[in-house]
Amino acid sequence: MSWSLGTVPTSPVFFSRLPRMLDEDLQMTMPRVAYLLKKFPRLSETFILNEILRQEDLEVPIHVFSRRAPDLEPRHPQLEDLRAEVELIPGTRGLDAWITLLDEIAEDPAFLDHFGPCVRRLSRFEHPRMHSLIAEALYLRRRVVELSIDHIHVHFATDAAITAMILKELGGPSFSITAHAKDIYRSTVNPELLSQVVSHSAFTITVCDANVDYLSRRLDSTAIPRLRRLYNGIPLDDFSFTPDGRDQDHILAVGRLVAKKGFDVLIRSLEILKQRRPEFRATIIGEGEERPRLEELIRETGLSDRVELLGGLDQEKVRYWMKRATLLCLPCVIGEDGNRDALPTVLLEAQATGLPCISTPVTGIPEILDGGETGVLVPQHDPVATATAIEELLENGARRTHLARAGRQRAEECFDGLGSARTPASWFQEGREVERCA
Repeated sequence: MSWSLGTVPTSPVFFSRLPRMLDEDLQMTMPRVAYLLKKFPRLSETFILNEILRQEDLEVPIHVFSRRAPDLEPRHPQLEDLRAEVELIPGTRGLDAWITLLDEIAEDPAFLDHFGPCVRRLSRFEHPRMHSLIAEALYLRRRVVELSIDHIHVHFATDAAITAMILKELGGPSFSITAHAKDIYRSTVNPELLSQVVSHSAFTITVCDANVDYLSRRLDSTAIPRLRRLYNGIPLDDFSFTPDGRDQDHILAVGRLVAKKGFDVLIRSLEILKQRRPEFRATIIGEGEERPRLEELIRETGLSDRVELLGGLDQEKVRYWMKRATLLCLPCVIGEDGNRDALPTVLLEAQATGLPCISTPVTGIPEILDGGETGVLVPQHDPVATATAIEELLENGARRTHLARAGRQRAEECFDGLGSARTPASWFQEGREVERCA
């Protein structure tokens, strides 16, 4: 695929997809939607790729703006199915904001009536990258007209969301946000700025009830009415239910190697388990900044012969390991900076395959595991409780079978990706109509 202005290659082939699934009247008025993302594609953000593919299943016309070049990492095979063009926004050095601004003023002298108040209002937040975000918004202002974009959707209520807000104030399309975890829980989040962004959105999705409760206590009264809860969905048909024929005493963990995943707690729990059930083995899939520390911890605990770090793998390879393992353990924790997981996709995927799960009651995890009915919940930062839960589940095949079936049912009821895709598709339409009437 040829590179246009920083276009990220996805696939040279446009694959035929599922038949149209929206009502004909909604299809006829479906807005053209642009996703504005920090980096696309990203190995760890399968939920975004899955969401875009499901929107394309529903015949929503999609264009993707990536604010940064993607990392050099494995690519998910599902990218071959993507029909949307992925456009890389030029870096700040390639965006001459002054020239763009002067061009806009030359074409429309009244443009400053929008630009001045917007910049003055945002300047008081002293955001360190605000000048870059304004430059991006000025660039996108022309691109959305050229591409006939009706609505912009952003994942994470961070810089991309601020850019979308600036763009809207400068005459651009309506925008919406999906807020996750690090963008709302970290101690560095400015609640006043977050309220500004959310209140200017057509709507702001967040992925679990725990997030709604938290945001309702942090946002101001103009932002709270914009909040909507919608669980992330996964493509259930891609995860075959495999409760039987699994390895014995094989513990799997999947996620970015970052502090909030609690993989250090897992390794400490495996050190305890080694004294009780020494025949186990563990596979950890993921890559991240914590890898050197985890490798050292594995050596210190004498687990090098039974714990393997496989690095980052694509979805197909992750599903392979999910079909083999005895159980999945993801002992998530709340980081010192407040960062945490909200609704870990790997737990949804594990449940869909019939892989019993052990995790912690952090944020939306109890909503996935139905308060412990479809998985095992242990306290965070507790290697002893985690080791005990792993040992008990390894010893109890009937319990594992029960959790496998209950987990799959929970996934079908709450986390069906195609079913959940219908809701934002209708909300995108709603956002455009609200903006037209404004």
